[in-house]
Amino acid sequence: MNLLPHLHPVLTAQAAIAYESAVLLGEEEEWAAMMRAGVGIAHQIVRDYQELRDPPQRLRVLALIGKGNNAGDALIACGQLLADFPRASVQLLLAAEPDTFKPLAKRAFDRLEGRVEKHRMDASSDALSVHALLEKISSGEPFDICIDGLLGVSFKPPVRETMRAMLEAVNSFEPIRLRAAVDLPSGRGDESDSLQFRANFTYATGISKRTLFEGNSECGRVRYVDLGFFKNPAVADLDGSEYLLTAEVLSPLQRLRPSSVDKRKFGHLFIVGGSAFMPGALLMSVKAAVQSGVGLVTAFAPASVAAILSAQVPEAIWVPWPETANGTLNPRAMPLLFERIDKASAVLVGPGMGRDRNTEMVAQDIIKRVEVPVVADADALRAKVVELAPKRKSEYGPIIVTPHMGEYMRIAKLSEVDASHDMLLDFCRNYKVMTVLKGAHTRICDGKSIGHNICGGPVLSRGGSGDLLAGLIGGMLAQDRSDALSAVARGLVLHGLAAQLLARDKGQVAVSITQLLDYLPQVFRGDLT
Repeated sequence: MNLLPHLHPVLTAQAAIAYESAVLLGEEEEWAAMMRAGVGIAHQIVRDYQELRDPPQRLRVLALIGKGNNAGDALIACGQLLADFPRASVQLLLAAEPDTFKPLAKRAFDRLEGRVEKHRMDASSDALSVHALLEKISSGEPFDICIDGLLGVSFKPPVRETMRAMLEAVNSFEPIRLRAAVDLPSGRGDESDSLQFRANFTYATGISKRTLFEGNSECGRVRYVDLGFFKNPAVADLDGSEYLLTAEVLSPLQRLRPSSVDKRKFGHLFIVGGSAFMPGALLMSVKAAVQSGVGLVTAFAPASVAAILSAQVPEAIWVPWPETANGTLNPRAMPLLFERIDKASAVLVGPGMGRDRNTEMVAQDIIKRVEVPVVADADALRAKVVELAPKRKSEYGPIIVTPHMGEYMRIAKLSEVDASHDMLLDFCRNYKVMTVLKGAHTRICDGKSIGHNICGGPVLSRGGSGDLLAGLIGGMLAQDRSDALSAVARGLVLHGLAAQLLARDKGQVAVSITQLLDYLPQVFRGDLT
C-alpha cells in the first residue's frame, strides 16, 4: 500500500531497522542522517521546554550515553544545544568507555571534546552511587534537560546492571525539568524491560516505532523527527495499516486561494446542538468552524439562547430551534433542518445538546436522513444513534464519530476499557463509521488502518477542547468531501498544532481553551516555531 505524503508508516523496531538499512547505504549517509536527527532533537527539545518557561541562557543539560547510534544522536543534540546556548553546560554519564562506542557514536563524541564534563559509570556503580553523583554535579540546581541516549531500537531485555543503575538513579532524581528520550526510552523495544527511562517526551527519529503507541506512560509525549526516509522512491511499498499524521496534511490549506471564487466554493457546514443549560459547547464549535476556513456556517440553536449566541458570532447564520420543557432541541422541529439541508456540504451534531430522549431522536433522524457527511460528537454519541450508521444508503456520505474513551465504551458496548487497535478496527468495520478516538494519543480509524495524531498535549485536557475539535473537523469536512480521511486528519492536526503554540506561549495551566483559536492563523501560515 502506498501512503500519502502526509502519512508516515509506524513500524515495529525490527521492521524499522530493516527499512533504515535499505535507505542508508553507506557510513556517510548514516552520519548525515544522524546529524539531522541530533540537530532536530535539540531544536524540538527547546520548543517543548517553552511549555515550562523560556529556556535559560545557562541551560543545564544531563545526558545518558550508551555506545550505539542513539548515543550518537544524543551527543549531536548536546552539541547543537551548546551551539544555540553558548553559556550552557553539559554533563555526560557514560555507560561504556568511548573507545568501545560504535564508529558514528565515537565520531559524535569526539566532536564534543573539551566542551562537556564526562563521568564514566562502571560495574561497581549502583543506583545509590549514581544518585550521589547526580546530587554532586547538579550543585543544588535542577538540570533543565536530561537526554536519554543509553539504549536504542535494537534493545533486547534485560537492561544490564550498569545501565540499570543509571536508569534507576535518574528516574528517582527529581531535580530534572524535562526528560527526553532519543527514539525510544531506554529499556523499551519490541520487547521491553520492566525498568525504562521515564520520559516526558520521546523523539522518534526517522521512523515512529509501534511500541511508542502501546499505552506505556514511560514514553511521555511522542515527537517525530522526519529524516526524509519516506521520500525515497526506490524503497518498496510499506504496510499502510498504521501510520503517523504529519503537518504536511495541512499543505493544501497553506496556499493562496483562487481569486475567482466565492464563499460557496469553501463549503457550508450545518451545526446542530446546544441546549438552554449548555449553550457554551455549541458556541465553541461554531467559533472553531468559522475559523476553519469554511465558506458558510449555519448553527441550529435552542430558541432561548440563539439571539445571545448570534451576537457573539455574527459571521454564522443562526436558526432558532424550538425547545422541549427540558431546554433541549425538540425533535418535532426537524423540518427546520431538512428544508435547508440541500445547502449543506456537511453536518455536525451533538455539541452541548444534552442527553435525553428528545436529542437522541434528533441525532437518529440526522444519521438516517442526511445524505452529506455527518460528524457525531458529544451528546450525539449514543448506542442507538451509532447503530443506525450501517443502515445508511451506500451513496450517502460517511459518519464520523469523535468519542473519548468513556463515550467509546458506551457506543461500542464495552464493559471495560479496551484501547486495542483490533477492537477499534472491528468497531469501525461493524458500524461502518470513521472514528476519532480522543486521548493522549488521538487515533483516527476508518476500519482499514489506524493513524496516530501526536500533536497537542496536556493543555487540551480541559472542558471545551472537544467542542473546538468537532468544529474544526466539521469545517474541514465541509470544505473537502472528496477525501474524508484527509479532511478529518486536517482538523486533528490543526487543533493539535494550535494547542502546542498556545502552551509554548502561555504555558499549560493558566489558559482558557478558546485561546487556542488565536493560534490557528499561525498554523495555517505554517509558522510553527
